[in-house]
Amino acid sequence: IPEADPSPWSFGGRVTARYTWHRLNDDTAGYRRLYAGTDPGANTHDFQALAELSASWRSNVFQAVLLTHHDWTRTFFDTGWDHAVYEGYVSVSPAPNLTLDAGKKPVLWGTGYAWNPAGFLNRTKDPDDPALNLEGRTYLGLDYIKSFYDSALNNIGITAMILPVIDGFANTELGENKDVNAAVKLYFLWHDTDIDLIWFNGPDQPHSFGIDFAKNLAPHFAVHGELAVQKDVEVPAMKPNGTTGQTKENQVSGLVGLRYLNTHDTTFIAEYYHNGAGYDDLGTAPASALQRNLGRDYLYVKISQKEPADILYLTTWMATVVNLHDHSVNLLPGLTWTPVTNLEISGRVGIPLGSAHSEFGEKPDRFRPEVWVRYYF
Repeated sequence: IPEADPSPWSFGGRVTARYTWHRLNDDTAGYRRLYAGTDPGANTHDFQALAELSASWRSNVFQAVLLTHHDWTRTFFDTGWDHAVYEGYVSVSPAPNLTLDAGKKPVLWGTGYAWNPAGFLNRTKDPDDPALNLEGRTYLGLDYIKSFYDSALNNIGITAMILPVIDGFANTELGENKDVNAAVKLYFLWHDTDIDLIWFNGPDQPHSFGIDFAKNLAPHFAVHGELAVQKDVEVPAMKPNGTTGQTKENQVSGLVGLRYLNTHDTTFIAEYYHNGAGYDDLGTAPASALQRNLGRDYLYVKISQKEPADILYLTTWMATVVNLHDHSVNLLPGLTWTPVTNLEISGRVGIPLGSAHSEFGEKPDRFRPEVWVRYYF
């Protein structure tokens, strides 16, 4: 009996149920800012139900992909649904080394684990949960790669993108309606080192240049890094009269990190991050500053252990983010248990520590336990 041809269709997804308990600290600036004019008491509770549904179709050189995100949340402030298309694009590959894309697709540039300063088009990662799916960008793109043999330069590639701004539809956070942004990434595999050169520009975007690298120094030891330069970045600034205005500055950001796996299945990840958009003194940061990490320099460390004490399918970890200027810390111990295929049960506790007027010392929570169940299909 001849084998049946594989179906051109593929369907899948994941569903997540999450509960978060906020044990509040009403002595902090973060609490007073977040809960101004309200009385939440000593605790608040968040509930979330999330579904991400995917479908793809492939035939010869053509491919179409759709990923939708559906999120119901209940918090102290609000209850409601959020629906979004995270991916929706078509691709054609007229040659094995050439792909043309049109639509909404994730952009994951850079080599950092918790931060990507050279990922100018990336959606901002959450350092507490950097593996979450993120919404894509809408663009017309081209990917081309060329391989070489018997050479120190093994591969060279180019990715080029055009990102139009269309009100109510595409890339509205990148500029005004009808703006056209452009990005190019050159990739090299040279002496077994992955290297990217990145350029991004647009009518309402700073002129941006970046470079990143990643290299395995040994089978269980790898290093990575990024450097980014952005010219004429518009930033909020505090005026002498106490009001907030706008100014422009050039910003240089960078990251260097390593990943090590030992013989006991313990993984160590460490990164130093210099945030060119950050502030040495957080007291000078205006309330309108939107970035998640307002400081200038950070250290990220994560240690994860697979099957501690020979407990099958269990992974435990401890992640830490340290603001190197005010020495405040966010601790995040957690665990994930996978009792059966495609089912994950996870928990973690966020513990911000620091003195008054420090970044993590002024967070609204004393601690923040979370538990969630995730099923893949």
